[in-house]
Amino acid sequence: MNEFWEAIKLSLRYKWSILGAALSSLMIALLFGASIATALPFVKIIFTEDSNTIELWVDQQLTQAATRVATLQAEGQATDPTVPSDPTVPSDPTVLSDSTEPLQRSESSTDGGWVADPRLLEAQQSVAFYQWLRDQVAGRVPTTAFGTLQWVIAWLIIASLLKGVFLVISVMLVARIANRTVMDMRRIYFRRALEMDARRVEQMGTSVLMTHLSNSMQMVSAALMALYGRALREPMKMITCLLAAAWISWPLLVLSLILLPFSGLVVYGLSQRMKRAVNREIGGMSAVYQTLMETFNGLKTVRIFNREQTERVRFKRNSKTLYRISLRISLYDSLIRPATEMAGIVSFAIAVLAGGYLVLNQQTHLLWIPISREPLSAEQVVLFFVLLGGASDPARKMSEIVNVLVRGGQACTVLKRTFEQPPTVAAPAEPRRVTPHERSIRFRNVRFAYQPNTPVLKGISLEIPFGQTLAIVGGNGCGKSTLIYLLARFYDPHHGQILIDDVDVREVDPSHLRRQFAWVTQDACLFQGTIYENIAYGRRDASEFEVHAAAKLAGVTDFLPRVAHGFDTQVGDMGRELSAGQRQRVALARAVLADPKILILDEATSQMDGHNEQLIHQRLKPFFANRTTIIISHRRSSLELADRIVVMDAGAVVADGTLTELQLASDDFQELFRSETLRAA
Repeated sequence: MNEFWEAIKLSLRYKWSILGAALSSLMIALLFGASIATALPFVKIIFTEDSNTIELWVDQQLTQAATRVATLQAEGQATDPTVPSDPTVPSDPTVLSDSTEPLQRSESSTDGGWVADPRLLEAQQSVAFYQWLRDQVAGRVPTTAFGTLQWVIAWLIIASLLKGVFLVISVMLVARIANRTVMDMRRIYFRRALEMDARRVEQMGTSVLMTHLSNSMQMVSAALMALYGRALREPMKMITCLLAAAWISWPLLVLSLILLPFSGLVVYGLSQRMKRAVNREIGGMSAVYQTLMETFNGLKTVRIFNREQTERVRFKRNSKTLYRISLRISLYDSLIRPATEMAGIVSFAIAVLAGGYLVLNQQTHLLWIPISREPLSAEQVVLFFVLLGGASDPARKMSEIVNVLVRGGQACTVLKRTFEQPPTVAAPAEPRRVTPHERSIRFRNVRFAYQPNTPVLKGISLEIPFGQTLAIVGGNGCGKSTLIYLLARFYDPHHGQILIDDVDVREVDPSHLRRQFAWVTQDACLFQGTIYENIAYGRRDASEFEVHAAAKLAGVTDFLPRVAHGFDTQVGDMGRELSAGQRQRVALARAVLADPKILILDEATSQMDGHNEQLIHQRLKPFFANRTTIIISHRRSSLELADRIVVMDAGAVVADGTLTELQLASDDFQELFRSETLRAA
């Protein structure tokens, strides 16, 4: 749960909303407690014949308290005649004059002095209170029983209305706190996901990241709403009732709540089991997301091989696993409620038995435990029961949010474990300044492996002068793309150096380094939006003229008349509204617009037909001037753009030369393109 505290700390930036929610909850609690504490006494007043108005009831209580004072003083003198008489006791018990402090002889005093009698002092305080209360209500409250009843009903309606107003305010403020905090967390973790090592992203999979940034965030939001909502409001309501009950008899309250620690232990044990189940639930949700993504992205493949049934079975299996985990969480959650309710019932039963014994036998002690100085009245005990019952409802609601808080806390733990690991590819503490590339790119004895003991690059040494167009060819898995990943610093080499203009790329901030790059891949990545927006993605400050010029150079304008709305045509999800060749041309236009110093074309024209590919090559040839271009291709036609070609095999450079030289002298190159040579012949 320590990670949940991080979410709470983040929410503290909305301190005024938290303060407003806390004050609203406090007002709800006070109105809740006041409604319970005042309703029963008022009803008793109304339906008692000799005191059926508030003024009569106050006078009756004042008379009883004053009589109690006189009785205790008389008892003191009868027990010890040497007690000084108190001439200030009034003949009219409804009038309390200033009196001396009530005295009795101290048995423990060595000099036989006098000390205050606590019972007499308490009785005199009651007289003073009721005297003050009589002054306050005189002429201000109804003088008939029915008028008093109307007053009580009006008070309950007004209290309920005010509670409703404060509840709406509390809910809206809590929703603001939770949603704004989760929005901040989602932005923070999305930024960290963008900074995450490429290898780590590949290992986790997109579905895991999506699960955390959607489902896990919803868990955190629900937990924050519960924390600042019911977890703040219900304890206040419960405390209000318990304080009122403690005012009647705090020893009886302590006795009634003796089982509370045991209930807490049961809830804690169930919450620990729930944590483990929630962790598995998040993993199960990731599996469901993975199935959905793979199935929908490969829907044509699924249909062409008639594997709908296979995907249904896979989805059903993952969904059933998630269902079982959710059912287990529901079991733990359902066990919490009866555990707390049973503790509440037993506590109430203890209170009823203890209170009944004290009232029926007019006792002040329960066994050896002192409960009150004077025997409790039936009215006091009934009010105590009502207050205890009023505290049980908030306690029950608090038990219901344990599941929500546990899920939110565990979600925070998983989020931190996923996103807060420091990336291995990071900016150095003191990065070197990046200058525009103008001299060379050099690989010095570069070694790299994705898995231990499985090297992908085996001591690559290569120099690319600025302005040269270099083509890298080789069979699948020979390390061509890995070489580019290292150059762009998606990974760092395990051995050796990569230098751009004699500066090691590891000494440069990766984001600054990549500003000099543009990259076009075989699976040209487009984003939801228009063709224009996808081209403009290459440079945020590009003018409309520059976007159109880049589109023309990459051949985008050639197919615009055939799409619905020209540049304003929506490309759809992942660009699926366009053909593969059209997507590649949009991606090329984006790279051209970026005007990079280092241009990487990884099978960038592989989806185009031969005619369009030749046209694009002719347009791009002048663009390659004054920049370093690296082409990765399996098509011989793309190699005609290159000034130099490097042949790779099994992670090593096996040939290096011009197209003409390799055609004549390199067996590896001839083997790679033998089929195209035969077709040309």
